[in-house]
Amino acid sequence: MRMRILMVVRQFYPWVGGTERQAQKLSAKLIELGVDVRVVTGWWFRGTPQREMIGPVPVFRNFTFWEMFGVSGLRKFGGYTYLLTLLWHLWRRRHDYDIIHVHLLNYHAFPAVLAGRWWGKKTIIKTANSGQGSDIRRMQSDMLPGQRWMLPVTLTAHRLVAINVESVAELREAGTSPERIITIPNGVEVSGPSKRDYALNGNVTAMFVGRLHSNKGLDVLLTAFQQVIRRRPDQGWRLWLVGDGPLRSQLEAQAADLGLAERMKFWGWVENVSSLLAQADVFVLPSRTEGISNALLEAMAVGLPCVATSIGGNVDLLQTHQAGLLVPPDDVNALAEALLSLGGTEALRAQLGRRARQMVEAHFSIDSVAQQYLELYHSLMHQ
Repeated sequence: MRMRILMVVRQFYPWVGGTERQAQKLSAKLIELGVDVRVVTGWWFRGTPQREMIGPVPVFRNFTFWEMFGVSGLRKFGGYTYLLTLLWHLWRRRHDYDIIHVHLLNYHAFPAVLAGRWWGKKTIIKTANSGQGSDIRRMQSDMLPGQRWMLPVTLTAHRLVAINVESVAELREAGTSPERIITIPNGVEVSGPSKRDYALNGNVTAMFVGRLHSNKGLDVLLTAFQQVIRRRPDQGWRLWLVGDGPLRSQLEAQAADLGLAERMKFWGWVENVSSLLAQADVFVLPSRTEGISNALLEAMAVGLPCVATSIGGNVDLLQTHQAGLLVPPDDVNALAEALLSLGGTEALRAQLGRRARQMVEAHFSIDSVAQQYLELYHSLMHQ
């Protein structure tokens, strides 16, 4: 019998973050493999249809109030509304799915686990963040009042998917029994071309991809970049920030204050990031918190040498196979040194870039990740 998986994601396209991108990639790959996958999410944005197909993935959005009437003060009320409308949807469609697969351990996982209990469905929750901004800490912070009381229930899901070693430890500390924790990383497409030439073309281009948010440590990156330019003005360093977010204007002002405006480019949202990655010489991720970064995986898949902070999944990705340079978070001097090391040595760029590509191909392809989920689904179906 064809497996029927209901993917529950708090937000989905047009909101494009790491969790949403992984949910979309995994859903599309599973459909390609013959699995019946549907996505249910919140109807957070005006102008989006309640039902639509995104590629091969059918998406349904439950009513939330938030932004539907252009009143931002309805956000918390929208969260509670979504809890109710999601639970109603799970009951109404209970004969159409066998497994509920929740992306992100957050308040929307609560009705999913309740539905699993009440209607005999297997439930999986995939964590998205670890460290300072971990899913568990966010639940405990009670940003949506009452969600910390939901946490013990969400942790009773049949399986909790940890995406890195740190996430495993956090789930154990929160009281999750080890037999219900399984480690499956994020996945990335590896079919595209990889970098072959690591020689510089008159300058060094460092590139960041992600949301312009305080969690990404971009204030530290700009200060470190100023050091790099001062120490090696002959290398013609450039910095590209690809993405958008609430800190854009603040970062643009910081760049001007530091005298970096002519050396930097704010690209905003870019549809085809891989084409820009192919033009860069170094990828940099100065985050303060990460699960497993999609942007880092994509840079590694292209064969870019990477510098990242020694947190969460960054350590799993780069340290295990010596596939990149790690620096402590919020350490301006260490970040500047790492960038200068890569900018000054072609052999090091080539060595780390090729190792990164090999590691992603071997362990983090979306095909491999989808197969691991298929095995998990089959094991739950036969319990």
